[in-house]
Amino acid sequence: MPRCLVTGATGFIGPRLVPVLQAAGGDVACLVRPTADTSRLEPLGVQLVTGDVTKPETLDAAVAGVDFVFHLAGRVFAPSYEKFAQVNVAGCSNIAAACAMQANPPVLVVASSLAAAGPSPASGAHTERNEAAPISNYGRSKLDGELAAREWAAEVPTTIVRPPVVFGQGDSAGLVLAKGIQRTGLHIVHRPGLPLSLVHADDLSQALLLVARHGERLDPTDPRGTGLYYAADPTVSSYTEMGQMIADALEQRLRVIRVRKWAMAVAGTVGELTGRLRGKESPLNLDKFREGTASGWVASPEKLMNQTAFAPAKSLAEHYRDTIDWYRKKGWLAK
Repeated sequence: MPRCLVTGATGFIGPRLVPVLQAAGGDVACLVRPTADTSRLEPLGVQLVTGDVTKPETLDAAVAGVDFVFHLAGRVFAPSYEKFAQVNVAGCSNIAAACAMQANPPVLVVASSLAAAGPSPASGAHTERNEAAPISNYGRSKLDGELAAREWAAEVPTTIVRPPVVFGQGDSAGLVLAKGIQRTGLHIVHRPGLPLSLVHADDLSQALLLVARHGERLDPTDPRGTGLYYAADPTVSSYTEMGQMIADALEQRLRVIRVRKWAMAVAGTVGELTGRLRGKESPLNLDKFREGTASGWVASPEKLMNQTAFAPAKSLAEHYRDTIDWYRKKGWLAK
């Protein structure tokens, strides 16, 4: 694989994707903001290019001469749609526009989210032909980011990947859940059997590589399906099973506590108000309440598997064991 640029590389997924691209022969550069913590990237021997997807003037030089752009940059927590859109919509538009300005535009792979599609249908799982109906500000911003990239698809060969819940080594959100289970043995859920798709960051990284090499590109005349993939483990889980896999990896007994919807709404409201008062973004907010009480979050990876030979490297349980081991080795989690 020739020259690659990764945006959002200092986040959770970037340090897992970079080695995958390097192993495939890629010459990898990472777009990083001036204030970003690059400690997880520096040992990987990548070129660090200063820039910001919200500042278009910093992108042309970063994209110049690149063959593949993997757009991971995004905002997961924000107090409003407008704050999400500054990164998730405008940032996606800016990177696509920068690609379009090149004499030979690179392939653009956009990492979106299952949240852009909304809860899974009654039929069981989202497929690429389903109509999107996001229910959260985050999901709406990710869908609008996809639409922004689509506007440049006639000039830029573009593929969109929608992962579900992503977990793995370096995941701070998963760490919070693991710490809670380790300390209390409790797993708090709204609906224990709520169906849920998961994907490990390494498997997602392989999916991103595969679609960059072999995937379809967006067809500007086809608003759904073409050039879009769901990257999920084929095994459908649930919130309860997710907690159990973490508990098993911790060798911890688990008790599932069911919480009423109204109680989750109160917690989300308190978390959001507290975050605003402190001037910090809280992971416990009304946006996540809407997602957490939905009917289910399941996506089918069938198209991805059929077209690119994608297959998870390990089972979900094995991936969770590896993740817990990594947390412990790094001192993020008590042994």
